[in-house]
Formats: sequence, structure tokens, C-alpha cells
Amino acid sequence: MRASRMNLATLREDPAEAEIASHRLLTRAGYIHKSGAGLYLYQPLLKRVIDKIARIVAEEISRAGGLEVTMPIMQEEALWQKSGRWSQYQASRTMLTVKDRNGQQFGLAPTAEEVVTDYATAVVKSYKQLPACFFQQHTKFRDEIRPRFGLMRVKEFIMMDAYSFHASDDCLGKTYEAMRIAYLRTFNRMGLTAFAVEADSGAIGGSGSHEFMVAADIGEDAIIYNPTTGYAANVERAAGVIPKAPTWTAPATATSVLTPQAGSIADVMAFLNANGFTGVQAAHGLKCVLFVVTVATNKGERQIKTAAFVRGDRDVNEVKLGNAVARGARGSQLDLRPMHPDEVRAATGAEPGFAGPGEGLTVDFCFIDPSLKDVGPLVAGANKTDHHLVGLVIERDVDAKKFRWEDIVRIKAGDLDPAGGLLAERRGIEVGHIFKLGTKYSTAMKAEFLGPDQKLHPFIMGCYGIGTSRVAAAAVEQHNDADGIRWPMSIAPYQVVIVSAGKPGDTAIDQAAEQLYNELLSAGVEVVIDDRDTKPGVKFKDWDLVGIPLRVVAGRGIAEGKFEFKVRGGEAKDIAIADAATHVVSEIRKHLAALNAAADAVK
Repeated sequence: MRASRMNLATLREDPAEAEIASHRLLTRAGYIHKSGAGLYLYQPLLKRVIDKIARIVAEEISRAGGLEVTMPIMQEEALWQKSGRWSQYQASRTMLTVKDRNGQQFGLAPTAEEVVTDYATAVVKSYKQLPACFFQQHTKFRDEIRPRFGLMRVKEFIMMDAYSFHASDDCLGKTYEAMRIAYLRTFNRMGLTAFAVEADSGAIGGSGSHEFMVAADIGEDAIIYNPTTGYAANVERAAGVIPKAPTWTAPATATSVLTPQAGSIADVMAFLNANGFTGVQAAHGLKCVLFVVTVATNKGERQIKTAAFVRGDRDVNEVKLGNAVARGARGSQLDLRPMHPDEVRAATGAEPGFAGPGEGLTVDFCFIDPSLKDVGPLVAGANKTDHHLVGLVIERDVDAKKFRWEDIVRIKAGDLDPAGGLLAERRGIEVGHIFKLGTKYSTAMKAEFLGPDQKLHPFIMGCYGIGTSRVAAAAVEQHNDADGIRWPMSIAPYQVVIVSAGKPGDTAIDQAAEQLYNELLSAGVEVVIDDRDTKPGVKFKDWDLVGIPLRVVAGRGIAEGKFEFKVRGGEAKDIAIADAATHVVSEIRKHLAALNAAADAVK
């Protein structure tokens, strides 16, 4: 490719709306053009990157047993009604819907479980055809409430979604493991440092899931992990052991204490310490947070008043809480919000800040985190304005019929993992997710196969997704410096750029550059020759910004039979003109071999 024909348009200044490196650099280097809120045109350079990402993804998913298909973007309402998800997605406003000329309703696909389940029902009839796995890489649309961060959070994106069908849980487990390995191989081949973490299944549902994260400081997801034991989980799912609170002296029985205008944990503890309860601190508190959770059930939407109790120095994990409420109500969570002050007064009979687990609390569900089992004495709200109970012991003082023990606390760095190791926290960008769906969709949609017992059974399903276009942005977040992008060789738009850096009319330099260009083309190398009529310094800045891995400069060294060769981010060195093509090809092969070796090392 000749740079003069590439319509290369780079920017010297960062876009005003760009908050993160990938958004800033992909815009400045001419990879993306904003077409609307959360909508981007992929320019020629990015199209090449995404095509390479898609090819690697397809190769690895096929290697794991996937068969590639293309499913429609427009999906009939009737299919989603069968699964029971139409109302859920309408309530969350995630799916954009349209009607055709006949008044038939369609949804613009945010995911494809319904379509692929319908397809499997038509083509898979017997257990002898199982397992079966179908995948696609196609456009998805989700009506993101707040698009931002360039390709990281958009309305329209390219996604690989795969779906597997099985006759047994054991069979699903084998495919799930094969997909885990395929994902790690995929990201290693792309030069990305990625890791799998336990995750919440969210709106997709299922019995278990893992997210695949690319480590990055700007990541929207918090990951709790232990590098020694290997435990890793999204903060929404993380389990752990909270260190014990120090001992303190409290009344032998739960005693109501006047705590005027002390509604927060900090104010309550400060007041008690100043009034004879020495040594009491936030860890001795029983924090109550009141929520209204909206759940979709078979009988319609239901608003559930919920009380969540955690230790005073900890926070409620709203994802865990929402899942607990949904399980208890036998439905799907649509929304979760804190109670408004008037709702708190109705639920407790007191002003906000004085809620507790005892008499006067009126809610549909009351959950207490298991970290509070056999712990006490505690300080809790008395459900009476300006009063707290001091010396409360849950098992002794709270009616066991009125609450459930449920893991609802947010685990954080400094806690212990299930094996007893110290946990740390880091940020990550989600680039993939795998789920064990079980029979959630097949049962609802009556998707069945004939088993060896000659009876019909619902398919046991798995679901696997990779954000193909998001991976490009994640790669830039991991691979950039002060000068621009540093693409890994396997997904770079081009492998090498030749810069002709002579003065106008210097035919020897131009001829040497052209000769190398043609030799590399003949060798199958993806090469650009910068033949633009502009200064060498401008060319160098442009290609550092664009991020081509290798650069060859034809300049003053031509007279001595040399090119200047440089790996992006490395030191420049001279190479003989006669050996230049061989040297470049060898360097490309070395980079690709290292990435493939990393993939082959996955276990």
C-alpha cells in the first residue's frame, strides 16, 4: 500500500471528549470516526485490525469445535416471548425495537440466545448429533445509556457469540473448558495480557460464568485476585473472608441508647466513644441499607422492599443483593435503587439512619451477610429516630424467621480468599465472557432432542462471547506510549512501513525504497511505503502514532548501502540494503512465533 493513496489524516491534538488512551489515539491516528452518540465508522486502518482480530477469534473458536454461521440482526418478538426475556429487555430499555410495514415487532439484536436455540431445535434432533456449537461474528446493538470511552462503551459493536448444545452437564463442562483455553489462546496470539475471573451471569443467566479481562489501569471492572493461589473474581462475584473486628466492651444485653442526630456509622461511633463506650468502631456496627428491587416474575413486575445488613465498615454488593432478591422472588431483576427517605420512614418508623433488624422493620426481604454469624456484640439501629441498640447479638436478639443469611458484602483488597490467601485488587477491561446456561432457554422454548432412552430432553447449553471491536481498544490501552500506538504484530494494520526520507528528486533513495517495497510485497509482507511529499519528521511522527511495528528508513545511509531499521519503541540500527528484505521477514516471523508460542503454552 502507498501512503499517498491511504487518505491518512492524523491529528496533532487530542479530541476534547477523549478520556482514555484508546479513544484518544484511535481518533488521532485515523482509525475511528464518530458518526453519532455511541456510533463509530471504522476507518480503513481499523478495518484491517478488526479483520485480523476476527480471523484469530474464528480460528480458535473453530479449533474448539465451533461451526460458523451468520444470524439475523433483526429478531422477531415471538422468539423472545418464548424465552420470557422480551419484557425484561423492554423494561431495561437495552433493546431497540421497530415494526415492519405489517406491524410485526422486531428487536435489534443485543444477543442471540433465542435465535440460535430456535435454529438448534430445527437442525439437531438426536443425542448422536451432540455436542454442537455454532458461532458468529456480527454487529450487535445495545442502547447504552451513556456511551463513552470511544469503542469501549458504544451502542453498536462487533461481537463473537458462540452457543453450545449438550446432552449432559459433563459434556457442557468439557466444552466450557475447551472454550476457556480457546479464549486464552486467542488473547495470547493477539499479544494481550488477559486472565479469567469468576463473574456474575447477569441478564444472560445460567449457573456459572467467567469473564476474561485485559489488565488496564482505566478498566471499568474491579478484579479481586490472589496472584499466589490463582483465585480471581470480578468484584461483583468475589467471595472471601473478612478479618475479625477487635474486641470491645459492650452491655451484656441489647440496650437502647439515645444517639441524637447520629445517623451515619461514623457519627454513631464518635458519639458512643464520647459517652462511655470506649473502643467501639465502625467494624462493630451493623449497617443497614434499604433498597427497592424491581423483579420481573411470571405474574408481572414486582417491587420488593429489601433490607441489606453488612458490617459497619463494609459496603453492600448490589449485584449480589439483586441476585439474591431475584432468586427469592423467582424472577429476573430489572432495577435496584436505594429507598427514598419517605420509603425509609414507612419501612422503619424512623428517620433515615436508624434502621435495624429488630421490631419495627417492615420489608419483603431481609438479608444479613454471613460474615456477621456468631459475631457480636454489635451496634444497630433501633428503628426509632435518634436511638441505637448497643450490645446486639443477631442470633440472640433477632427473630431468625425474619431474615436470611446471604452473601451480599463487597469483598476488597486485604480480605482473604476462600483458601486463606491475602487478596489484592486491580482494574480490568472485559473483553470476553463465557456462561453455563443449563436449560434456561431450552426449557422455556421447548428446544429438545431425542435421548438414548427414546425420550425428549431439553438441550443443556453454554454461551460464549468476545467483544471483537472492543478488543482493538483494549489492545491500545495495553500497548501505547507517549508517541502513539504500539500494535502487536499479529493484529497491526500493516507489519512494516518504509519511509523514503530523501530530498525531492533524490532518485537513488526513492529507487532503493521502491525495490525493498516490491521485494517485501513478493514475500507476502503487509507493507506500506510512505511516498508522500512531506517532511521526514512528519512521516516519522505519523507512523509512531499509527503504531506500525517495524520501520525501515531509506535516507542518507543509501550512499553507504544501508537502511535504518527500527522496531516500534526500540533503538534504530543500520542494516545492509542487500539483506533488508530477509531481515524484515525474519523479524516479523520472530514476533509472530513468540505470540504463537504464548498461545501454545496455555493449559
